Amino acid sequence: MEVESSGNSSVDTSTLAADGQATKDSSPGPVSPEDSMPGFLKLSRAEIHNKFIDLEWQQRNRLARGGTYSPENDSQWARLANDETARRNRYMNVDPFVQNRVPLRVPEGHSDYINASFIKLSNTISGTKREFIATQGPKEGMHSHVWRMMWHECADPVVIVMLTQTYESGREKCFQYFPFDMANPELPVNEEDEFEDGFIATLTLKSITEDEATSSTIREMELTTADGQTKKVWHMLFGGWPDYSIPEGEDINGLVRLVDFSASKNPAIPDSGRTAPRVVHCSAGVGRTGTFIALDWLLAEFREGRFDNIDEDKDPIADIVDDLRRQRMMMVQGEQQFFFLYDVMRQLWIDRQTGNEKRLKLDGASLSPEEKLRAEFEQEMKDNAERI
Repeated sequence: MEVESSGNSSVDTSTLAADGQATKDSSPGPVSPEDSMPGFLKLSRAEIHNKFIDLEWQQRNRLARGGTYSPENDSQWARLANDETARRNRYMNVDPFVQNRVPLRVPEGHSDYINASFIKLSNTISGTKREFIATQGPKEGMHSHVWRMMWHECADPVVIVMLTQTYESGREKCFQYFPFDMANPELPVNEEDEFEDGFIATLTLKSITEDEATSSTIREMELTTADGQTKKVWHMLFGGWPDYSIPEGEDINGLVRLVDFSASKNPAIPDSGRTAPRVVHCSAGVGRTGTFIALDWLLAEFREGRFDNIDEDKDPIADIVDDLRRQRMMMVQGEQQFFFLYDVMRQLWIDRQTGNEKRLKLDGASLSPEEKLRAEFEQEMKDNAERI
């Protein structure tokens, strides 16, 4: 719900002294939501910018130390580098770390590489373990790899959050790896048995819904293997988030609701204190993907009450971005995405303090002309790195 300014009070707060002269009431007034905010939500744009620059330098140092994986170099930041991994990558400058990459389950002698990373987080108060697979948008001819990964690594149902359109600004950002509509509800998966292990499947679209609450297209599907085993699949396509930018207007509310909706469909692992991994991807699987995962964790921290008595020198937003980047490079890639996390959490704090929790509105979330130019420049640099 929109937060309205209280404006100037029309109530006269003065009182009369014994001599009849008016004096101001010395009793303290109500504490504003802004005054009660934890320190990290009071940071200025310049202070947040400096934190982002620090994170960028930490990442550069990390990547420089990591290098290419080899038996002699088993750094936790090492990445694979060979012709096959390069062919399977959508972008030449985005690779998973070897330490937590997702290996495809394929027979010996075949490459098990897919550009995907296990992401493991833990909430501070509840200790809930939140798990994800962050991955790039599948490339043409390789969509069976992602379905193989989901079959083996995800629970039933599989939950997928897609944060990109298949095409943006005339460029393919993600191959359409799922049935588009009910006119053509089936998609064969690995019908040529690429890895010669018999994993052949069919993906069938059961329903499709344009969901206004989450600003998303929700597809309910079924993945069926050749031997008759099945898994339900929830596929959630959030299209209101341009690359290197942020959602605006009602799409912000939709994104917050999508975080909750995707979590509600995702099964918990019994007696483990953890969730099954949700698959989250955009195009490269770092910018929008990292922002979504960070927001999911931050919302849980907020609702569990962690921000209520947090130390003034603590900044869970910068901390979670650093944690994510230690698990997959470039997570929350753009500075505007970093700002966005502060904007959302600040407004959620205000809404809770004022009782306006039904609708989130971020008046300051739109990009300034200067910020839009910066985002366009970052997009151009990213496009130049793409392998055609």
